[in-house]
This record gives sequence, structure tokens and C-alpha cells, in this order.
Amino acid sequence: MQSALLKRRITEIYLLSTFHSLSCAAFSLFKLLRGRWDCPHGSEAMLCFSLGYTSYSLLTLRKQLFSDPMFALNELSNLTKMISCLRSRGVCWMVPLLMSSEIPLACLSILRMMAEVGTGRSSFAFRVMLGAFTTSFAAIKGVVLPAAITSLIVRRAREFPELHQPNFLPAKLALLVRVLLSYTWLGAIARHWLPHNRSSHAAQVVGAHAELPRLGELTSHLGLTWKALRTALNPLSVLYFIVLQSMYFVGPAALPAMVYALKKPKYRLAAGSGLATLAALTFWPMSFDKPFRLEPLKSAELDLAGRMVRSYFSFRSVFEEPLQKDRRYLFATLPHGVIPFAMTCLQSQLNEHGVVAQVLGASVLFRIPILRQVCRWGGVLPAEPEIIRNALTWPHPNNVTFIVPGGIAEIFLMRDDVEQVYVKHRKGFVKLALQAGVDLVPVYGLGHTQLFSTLDKSSRLGSLLMWLSRRLQVSLPLAAGRFGMPMVPYKKPVVAIVGKPIRIDTAVPEPTTEQIDAVHAAFVAELRRIFDKHKHLIPSYANKKLYFEDEEVPARPKQINAATADHLFPSTMPSRL
Repeated sequence: MQSALLKRRITEIYLLSTFHSLSCAAFSLFKLLRGRWDCPHGSEAMLCFSLGYTSYSLLTLRKQLFSDPMFALNELSNLTKMISCLRSRGVCWMVPLLMSSEIPLACLSILRMMAEVGTGRSSFAFRVMLGAFTTSFAAIKGVVLPAAITSLIVRRAREFPELHQPNFLPAKLALLVRVLLSYTWLGAIARHWLPHNRSSHAAQVVGAHAELPRLGELTSHLGLTWKALRTALNPLSVLYFIVLQSMYFVGPAALPAMVYALKKPKYRLAAGSGLATLAALTFWPMSFDKPFRLEPLKSAELDLAGRMVRSYFSFRSVFEEPLQKDRRYLFATLPHGVIPFAMTCLQSQLNEHGVVAQVLGASVLFRIPILRQVCRWGGVLPAEPEIIRNALTWPHPNNVTFIVPGGIAEIFLMRDDVEQVYVKHRKGFVKLALQAGVDLVPVYGLGHTQLFSTLDKSSRLGSLLMWLSRRLQVSLPLAAGRFGMPMVPYKKPVVAIVGKPIRIDTAVPEPTTEQIDAVHAAFVAELRRIFDKHKHLIPSYANKKLYFEDEEVPARPKQINAATADHLFPSTMPSRL
């Protein structure tokens, strides 16, 4: 059923692509054959039509944008070109020339449809259309368009001043990018036209299977170069963390600004509308009674976000025992850190393996507008007893629930030179596991304490922030990460160690203190064991020891060595940037 729906969606995209390409090709050929090439009549309407189709294709294939950078560069430059033409004055006469690039794409769209309906690649019609595509691509994109653009913009610049207005500059840059891409693709097509590679060319260009063809597959060297550069810099991951940071602050920060704007008559309507929107986002009821389901669109977006975060931290996980579909689990993750990224990465990894895990977050997250919608979209539930008990009853694929028992107290224990957790005095999560009859699983996030520079409770300011956080029931740590930003972590490895489940076969509605203490002691022992066994996975942890909140930890060293200095001032360590 799923493959049939996917094939139907691919066919619809091919049909729309064919209709768009044929329309643009017909427009250009009509202008050429009628001798009205430089007539601007109808050009603006055709630009709007093409802009609408390109926007739709970008929205539909947004997952492919990040997996295939050459495709992304081609489509985004095309979008930039059309927007720039619409914003410029007196350049509509160039539209038929620009639209002529759709003639070979019309042939390619027909090839795709022929492959989709099962036309053999050795058939006469297929070979004719493949020849038409290659010939038109080489002639138009390889010769006509570059020559015409060079003549108009460079050699005859004084005759066409409208081509040198500021609004048309993005279009010229986009045209340059598309010409370079065309020559790159033309070289790949020429290589594939060699006799021993004809069949592979048809397979790659036409894409007879479910996946759309990727330019990165034809330009493998450039694709690999981009992939290496993206892995080294992780710009999308950094952008993701910056957006996450803005989600945390945009709602509270917008409220006083809108209240102040109400005093200004010309801003009163906008401010009132904004306040009404914030109120609706804050108090709009949310249902937490049903399990979190991943729709195809939401699954693609969450997979993309999860892959970015896991790639940023070079994340990996270790499972002491495999999970079973007929069991339910409560994953207790420690330490909390400023943000429990090990839990986020592990949840994303489980989603890819068919386990739709839910995460328990602080209730205050669901009182902040915009952030509460983002949390619910990501499968987060407020950490309230009734909601937790309900979530722990859900079967597979929702049979895993994450909780971070350390909470605010553990955030202010965090030091980059010591591993300390707050769990000896936390037994509520053990009671919940006993009442629900679910297996309790200790999870340790190696690397959590290295992601931010923070003030712990040993300092006066840190102690004050801890007191305020407890009073307000919201974490207020003073932490800075990459670029000095509070929610953009340093790029350091994170490993999630998933211990052996502490089996609870029978639900105990009213567990005794002895039962809670016995399970809690087993949890603490297993947590220490997995830390000592796997801490070598991060070299800087090899000589570290795990401390609990009732154990005395060594004092922070007075002398700051070079490594610590770099950690406090990341600009002195370019490798992190």
C-alpha cells in the first residue's frame, strides 16, 4: 500500500513537471516562430506560473534538497532568477529566451513518464526521445543560452541598461550558476553517451524507480566535495540550533514589545493582532490522550532534523540488550545537561527503526507560545503524573518513553571536569515504572557535560540562579556554547549508553517503600556499571569517575590550562568553528 502511494505521488510530480516544461517550451517556441521573441506580452504571467510550480516542487521535494546539494543549488538559483526578473523593470522581453531552457526539460519529463508507465529503454520511441533530450540540452543549455547571455550582458551592455539595474543582479548570478551546472551536467551526459554506458545513462537520467534522479549522482565528485564540506562545517545544524534558541525566547520577548506598541496608534492594529495570536497559541487546548503518530510528511521533517543533530554530535548509541516489541520501557536519561541532546538523538534513531518514542519535558515548555507547538510537533509530553501514566500504557510502536529524572538540580551540578548526576534522591520515576509495570532502562549520555560552558551551584551567581529556577519551576542556567550563544552547543561527540532493562513484569498499583528502594538501587548500580564499562568511547572520559549528588566531588582546579581556556573562549580554538 505504501509503495503504491509513493508511486502515485511520484507520477503526479512527473505529470506536473511535464505540464510545466511543455507549457514553457510552447511559450518560447511560439515567440520564436511568430517572430515576436522580444515582445514582453504574456511574459510576466508565464514567470508567475513558473514561479508557482517551482515553489510547489521545492516544498514537495524539500527532503531531497538537503540530501542532494546539486539539485538544491539548481532549483534555488532558478527560483532566484524568476523572483529577480519579476522585481526588475523592463526585462520581461528576456523571458522567452530564459524559458527556452525548459525545452530539454520537457523531453526529460516525457522520458520520465515513459519509464514510469513501463516503456522499454530499448524501444524506438524511448531512444528517439532520449536523443531529442540530449541534443536539445547540448544545443540550448550548452551553446544558445550561454552565447545569448554573454552577448546581451557583456558585449552589448550599453544597449540594454535595464539588465544592469540592482534588482536584476541576483538573476545574473543565478544564470551564471545555472550555466556552470549545465556544463557540468553536459559533461556527465557526454560520458554516459559512450557505447558501453548507454543503458546506465538511461537508468540514471530517467530514474525508472521510485526515487527522483539526483544531479549529485551525475556529478559525483562535486557531490562528494559538498558532502565533505557540509560534514566539516555543519551549517544546517548550527542554523537548527539557532532556530531552536529563537523558539525558546521569541514568545516571551514579543509580549512586552507588543504591549508597548499598543501605545502607538499606527502599530495598534498589528500589535493587537499579535497579542491575540500569542494568546491563542498559549491557551489553545492540546490533547495528550492519544499516542504520537508519525505521518509521512512529519516523519520526513523529523528525520531531517534528527539527522542534522546526530551528524553535528557524531552521535552513536550502544544497547546492552535489544528492545522487544511486546515490552514497554521507561528510559531514564542522565545527566540532564543544559539540553539533554543524547535523549533527542536517541529518540530520532529509534524513530528511524520503527519505534515512535515519546519524550517527557518540563510542564513550563507548554506555557510558552510557539515553543509549546514545536514541542508537541516533536512528540514531547508534559511531565505530569497522569499524562506519564497514560503514556506508559501505550503499546508498540509507542512502547518507549523518555524521562530525565535529574531535572533542575542536575543542571546546576554540571561541570566540564567532573561527571555528577542527581538521582539518589529521585525515586518518583521508579514508582511510576512499578505502577505501570514497565521495564526501567538507565541511559547515560557521554559528552553532555562538554557541550556548554556553565556556572554551577558552587558559585554565588550559580547558586542564585538555581534558587530562582526552583522557585519559578523553569531552568535558568547561565550557559554559553558555540559562538557564545546560549543554546548552540560546542561540536563535540555524544554517545548514548543504553543499559540492561530492569524488568518489572507485574504492575504494582501501590508499591511499598522497600519495593521502590530495591528497584532504585538496581538502577543506580546499573547506571554506574554502564558508565565505567563504556566511558572509553569518548577519549576524554577514560579517566573520569561518576559521582552521585551525595558524594564529595573534587574541587574545581584553580589553574586554568590551555584546554579549559579554549573551552571558555571558543574563538581561540578554530577547530570548533
